[in-house]
Amino acid sequence: MDAGGGHFRIEPLADGVYAAIAEPSGFGLCNAAIVDLGGTTLVFDAMLTPQAGAALGKAAERLTHRPVGVLVQSHYHGDHTRGTAAVGPLQVVSTRRVRELLLERARPHLAADLAEAATELERLRTASPPLRDDEIAVYDGWFRGILATPPDLHVRPPELTFEKELLLHGTKRSARVVSFGGGHSPSDVLVHLPEDGIVLLGDLLFVGFHPSMADGDPSELRRILAEVRGLGAERALPGHGPVGDRTAVPELERYVRHLFDTARRARQRGDAPESLARTPPPAPFHGWKFTRFYEENLRFVHAHLGRTAGPAVQRAARRPGRSRSSRSRGTR
Repeated sequence: MDAGGGHFRIEPLADGVYAAIAEPSGFGLCNAAIVDLGGTTLVFDAMLTPQAGAALGKAAERLTHRPVGVLVQSHYHGDHTRGTAAVGPLQVVSTRRVRELLLERARPHLAADLAEAATELERLRTASPPLRDDEIAVYDGWFRGILATPPDLHVRPPELTFEKELLLHGTKRSARVVSFGGGHSPSDVLVHLPEDGIVLLGDLLFVGFHPSMADGDPSELRRILAEVRGLGAERALPGHGPVGDRTAVPELERYVRHLFDTARRARQRGDAPESLARTPPPAPFHGWKFTRFYEENLRFVHAHLGRTAGPAVQRAARRPGRSRSSRSRGTR
């Protein structure tokens, strides 16, 4: 059995900095990180399940020779937080808003996931057109991980909260725990390791995966990605996918810009949101996983533009006789 118990693999990023990259068939789903600050160990994100979280805590202790001192939650979504208590951190850190969201939504979201997971698992295996094998493996681990999660799981919220920035200092390095606001979710947190040229981004970055955008603000996401690019980091750990280099954030910026351009043209033509179901991902993004999120993202940005556009644009989008419809296909 590997170091991550089948849930993740360890990839060194620098001396004392390790990425835990989720294995497709494991119960981790999201990436995490282990950082030896010197005197204390920081873990960034806790993965989807207590099984993966426990393996992460053990890996951190083995690599740094001490228990986890602090765990930073990048945002409140379950695939990044349900392993928190099992990691065994001394203190959990995030924004006040992440704490509020976890206290409000963690239990009902887990209950909903448990109620839907078996159906979702069957749908992905019988999807038409069929999903690629590499996508099926990720979804299969995702939904089986949910089904293996105790229904009474307590998701530990942060005890230490901040608004914009928190500095954590060790004898080896310092970590900037930063929130530029909410883009992927209502509140997103990153960890910047300036001495190592590394940034840990959670779901502010996806590499080789279509992002899930419908719980955030796409305009704010564009602003935040520009802020992240300004950090000048050489390496970036995404929430999903392999470790990225300096091109990873600009690539996601191009993806989001493509969504805005495509949705804006659809609104200018007066096309209904259903017409976007016929739009396949273009060549630069065609091989990305989580394909079903592409259509959802287009629809979401289409609606977002409707909420933010001026009256003239909204009138043009409502012109009669220009809408087209299509039946949406996907795994849910």
